[in-house]
Amino acid sequence: MKRKAFFIVFVSIYWLTACNNEVMENPDILPDETSPRIEFIMPDSETVHVYSTATTNENTIDTVWVLSFSNSGAKQWVEKIPGSQITRNGYASQLLPQLTHEPQLGSTIVCIANVDPNPDTVSVTYSTINNCFKLDLNGYYYGTEFLPMYGEFLWSPSTGYTCVMKRAVAKIQVQMGASVSIADSIGNFSAENVTYKLHNGGRAGYIQPVGAIQGYPDLTQVSSRERYLLLQNANITEKETNIYLYEYPTSNTTCLGASVNDTDFSPARQHITLHKANAPGDTTYYRLDFYNPLTEKFLDTERNHHYLFTINKVRSEGYRTLSQAQYNPGSNIEYVIEINDGATRATSNGQYAVVTTNLLRFIPGSIDTLRVNGIAGSSNTYPVVSARIQLPSQMPASSWYGPTRRIIEVQPANYFELVGNAFLQPPTTPPTPETVSIRILAGTPSLSTGVIIFYVGNITHKVYFQYQYSI
Repeated sequence: MKRKAFFIVFVSIYWLTACNNEVMENPDILPDETSPRIEFIMPDSETVHVYSTATTNENTIDTVWVLSFSNSGAKQWVEKIPGSQITRNGYASQLLPQLTHEPQLGSTIVCIANVDPNPDTVSVTYSTINNCFKLDLNGYYYGTEFLPMYGEFLWSPSTGYTCVMKRAVAKIQVQMGASVSIADSIGNFSAENVTYKLHNGGRAGYIQPVGAIQGYPDLTQVSSRERYLLLQNANITEKETNIYLYEYPTSNTTCLGASVNDTDFSPARQHITLHKANAPGDTTYYRLDFYNPLTEKFLDTERNHHYLFTINKVRSEGYRTLSQAQYNPGSNIEYVIEINDGATRATSNGQYAVVTTNLLRFIPGSIDTLRVNGIAGSSNTYPVVSARIQLPSQMPASSWYGPTRRIIEVQPANYFELVGNAFLQPPTTPPTPETVSIRILAGTPSLSTGVIIFYVGNITHKVYFQYQYSI
């Protein structure tokens, strides 16, 4: 029996202020290994202004379960791989040991990492994954635990054997704006004397996404531990800056499980409180809500999203007690939230960015090159890259659109088709930028190589590809 090896690539966005693409390091591939390999793409969350890769803890696997299901959802086989057997565990690229099972064409392969150590692998079916694979922590993650991850794909040559792994939690951070305005009457408001705490997050969640966002309400209104620090604090550690939350429908549901309109304030909503130390005076408090001022609606907490609170202006002193701050909207402090969905490539000039998500596998041993597999005799097209323009919230699309260059070019020409015309329309500001899909054309010559080039303003963003037929 042949054995398959899992080639895991955790593709993180290397945030740059220059206008060129990042270099992704791949693990060494043994020359005599010719069997198809499964790639894991773990999207990082992207931030246009300040760039950083995912941390080691966010990429580390303690244990990964690999399951195969038939078209009817019946289990075919299960394998358990401990983290100690993973080469380069915690890095952007990782290599798993060979599997003992042979995946069947058309099977659904599910990969689950960092859940309860004793799942029910005997009676599990595709529809009962959440019942059989429990998340192993109630409450919040604090940056030192292994983060739960889930991914699945269809075992077929047209998929490129790629599995996109998404963390089942959201990441929360708070920072000061680059030119934050502090009223003279407030005194010192800085990363050195302001800490924060999260309240009323979901108590638990599910490993497998199931349609609409779900989660367990925190009926006891549990809060995170004290002393989280703003990103600019000089003595910061990873554990003091990052909170990881289960996804929860926070736009229309309170932590007590009660329904609420997505435009209405409620003290029981998930929120953050800032604690400003005024020694020798008393501490004062501010409230930050998960609220989008552009849509004037409260936000859901979504898995694998990064919620970055940026404090731009503080007009008055905080409330004198924590309870007063919690029972009043944050009207005395102005802030914006950048909501960053997963993507695999980004090029920015510090003002705006081209962000692309590669939907197919990379060529082993190559740098930033996609393998585009066509099926002999097929006339179908299928998507290989999605792309969008991202603007900061301070940059209105209406004022930016007119004079800015926006071109998509393929060299050689006539290999791809553009689905949609997002690059010809005014891109909206985050969190809902326009997206364009690039599809491979049927009948492209075998063993062709080329590049898709995105020109946006003074940015040039390239995605290299190699096209070959699969029999």
